[in-house]
Amino acid sequence: DYRSTGLSLKAHPVSMIREHLDARGVISAASLRSESACPQGAVVSVAGLVLCRQRPGTASGVTFITLEDETAIANLIIWRDTFERFRRVGRLASLMLARGTIERAGEVVHVHVRELESLDDRLEGLSTRSRDFH
Repeated sequence: DYRSTGLSLKAHPVSMIREHLDARGVISAASLRSESACPQGAVVSVAGLVLCRQRPGTASGVTFITLEDETAIANLIIWRDTFERFRRVGRLASLMLARGTIERAGEVVHVHVRELESLDDRLEGLSTRSRDFH
């Protein structure tokens, strides 16, 4: 379903690897909303399908990536030097894991990324395309 329509009529693709992610200490995107579980400055790992990548010219080299797991979306902020270190993953991965620190601004939660890791090998046969804006 996901390959042909971009939607799953059954489970979200990330739910298929949730056990693996839990074992690695990766939290769900919905958990990011909980201030008690993820306070300002906490170091977290989150994973999901890449919905979109944005690197606006007005953002001084900052890249924004939106991930989606089976629970919600996660907003990533990746500074230029970090993006360059993980360029291949940042530009090409369909399914990625991000490690970084929580930043809260009211209801909006971002993860300031320190590391990126491709998890594409975990979902064989899944063909996804992100919406990328440069």
